[in-house]
Amino acid sequence: MTKEKVCGDSLSMERLQHTANLLTVIQTCRLQAVSLIEFFDRPIKVMVNSALQTPSSIPLA
Repeated sequence: MTKEKVCGDSLSMERLQHTANLLTVIQTCRLQAVSLIEFFDRPIKVMVNSALQTPSSIPLA
């Protein structure tokens, strides 16, 4: 209820799912000590330059 009043969002299930997905991404980046900006920036760079390696949210080690 507070989120709706502060942000003006509707409380549709679809909107709540989008919010939950974004919060999951944010938490994953925190746990892996990955910059959130870099997490979103890297795929865009790969789309522009196909020679770059596709990013993954799965840790290497």
